[in-house]
Amino acid sequence: MFLVDKLDAKDSGLVGELYSAEVLSAGEMESVCAEATSSEQNVRLLTVLSRKTKAQFDQFLDALDKTGQQHVQNKIGAETKYVSYCYFYYYYY
Repeated sequence: MFLVDKLDAKDSGLVGELYSAEVLSAGEMESVCAEATSSEQNVRLLTVLSRKTKAQFDQFLDALDKTGQQHVQNKIGAETKYVSYCYFYYYYY
C-alpha cells in the first residue's frame, strides 16, 4: 500500500505532468481527477499506469521527481531497478 498511501496524484501536479508528457490521455486524466478521495485517485492512476509501456513508466518516475515526490521515486526506482517495471505495481499496491 506504499504507493496508495504516499503518492500525491492530483494536488502535486503529477497527473498534469503525465498528461503533458503524453503518458496519460485526456480521458485517463479525467478519470483520475474524478475520483472522490486522494486514495481513490492514486488507485486509479496506478491502475492506468500498470497498462503502460516501460518508456511511459520511466516518464512516470521522471514526473515524480518534477512534482516533488522524490521519496516515492527513490523508493520505487531503487526497487524496480532490477525487476520488471510491471512488478512495481503488484509490489507496492
